[in-house]
Amino acid sequence: MYQLAARKDPGLGVTTALSVAFHAAAFAFLVWWQQMIPGQGPVQTTYYVDIVNLPVADPRAGSPTQTGNEEKSAPPPPAPPVMTSPAAPTKPVPGKRPSPAPVAESAAFQERMAKLEGKVDAQRQAAAFETLRKKVAARGRVGMPRGTGTEAGSDYTAYLHSRLKDAFRETISFQSKNPFVMVRLTIDGDGRIIRTRFEKSSGDKVFELSVTRAITLAEQTIVPPPGRTVFEGAFVFKPQGVSQQ
Repeated sequence: MYQLAARKDPGLGVTTALSVAFHAAAFAFLVWWQQMIPGQGPVQTTYYVDIVNLPVADPRAGSPTQTGNEEKSAPPPPAPPVMTSPAAPTKPVPGKRPSPAPVAESAAFQERMAKLEGKVDAQRQAAAFETLRKKVAARGRVGMPRGTGTEAGSDYTAYLHSRLKDAFRETISFQSKNPFVMVRLTIDGDGRIIRTRFEKSSGDKVFELSVTRAITLAEQTIVPPPGRTVFEGAFVFKPQGVSQQ
């Protein structure tokens, strides 16, 4: 009968020791790594709110996105008025006359300055007129050679032309393309138009009527001719105005 002796394997113990040492080293490395690297902290969640297109109680059909060209933003609310506390009233000092308000003093000063400026301007104008009068007096009488001052010459024609032109601006009216009327007027010594004769006309009756009304309107402001003599002159009326003939 044979007996088997139990033999121990030394390799199993070495392997187990090496495995324990390796896992211990790995665990120590992980602990060191966590201590060296700081933690990232808690994770935050971000929410986005659309403040342009806010929800409404009664939505309408259309695009959910608002564009700048379709609708204008509401104007900002007006700023509240700034409230200022009223100034504390000053108590009058017994025996002392209160001084006038600064506003009253400023207004009185400005009024005095305005009067002084007006007086200075009036003096300057008077001096200018006096200088002009002296220059005219030094040159002698101005007029037409050999004239007596009673002739109804070109000056009265220009005056009458001015009156007709001003009156024609208020009455002008026509219906043809290029209307015109040539009128010869005769004025007596009292400044009244005693005869109106249409020498030439384009045939526009509306334009002729406006010329007649202008002559009647101008007659109200016409002064008598110089020397109260009879004056006669011709004038051409066109849409552009009145000209002397």
